[in-house]
Amino acid sequence: MKKKSFVILLLMMLCLSSCKSEVKEYRMEGISALEKGDAKKALEDFNLALEKSKGSVGSLQFDILSYKAEAEIHLGKLSEAEEDLQNVETLSGKNYQKLKDRIAAKKLVYSAGEALNQNDLEKARNCLDEAKEKGLSADRDMEYNEAVYLEKTGEWQKAYDAFTQYLNRYPEDENASRELQFLENRVKALEGNTALSEQNGE
Repeated sequence: MKKKSFVILLLMMLCLSSCKSEVKEYRMEGISALEKGDAKKALEDFNLALEKSKGSVGSLQFDILSYKAEAEIHLGKLSEAEEDLQNVETLSGKNYQKLKDRIAAKKLVYSAGEALNQNDLEKARNCLDEAKEKGLSADRDMEYNEAVYLEKTGEWQKAYDAFTQYLNRYPEDENASRELQFLENRVKALEGNTALSEQNGE
């Protein structure tokens, strides 16, 4: 009987060890995907890591939840990120201010996008600057809005360069491709017009 109990205990320990190993593996894969800019895959990996945790709650799970929130911020899933952040703060007793600032900054970027659609350039500029002050950088939506802002303020060459750089990273963006084509014509017209070139500081 004792031998049987020992075998069962050993199997349980092996199972727990295997599960923890899978959790760490998915966590590392998620971090790697996040660093490469693939937030969608990162989120999938972090969800799998939490699933493999089988209800375990500890420092490892807190860490995974915080990374999951970061992936959700990148994907614009701000409500989900806020919920995950609230959960991890409640469970861990820690304050994740940096991630909360990231969420606030991302909201400002979206506000900037809305302002640009309404041609409220002053509000757009203020929102983008405030988002930067909160530490947001290397953000796709911010990069796109910055390029649009340059276009709407008549900075044709700078806007062309910004969209070119953006499309080097996100070549699948059809809207940006159309903007770049439009700007290419503007830049060519600018190059052929001395007065306009001088007005634009060239």
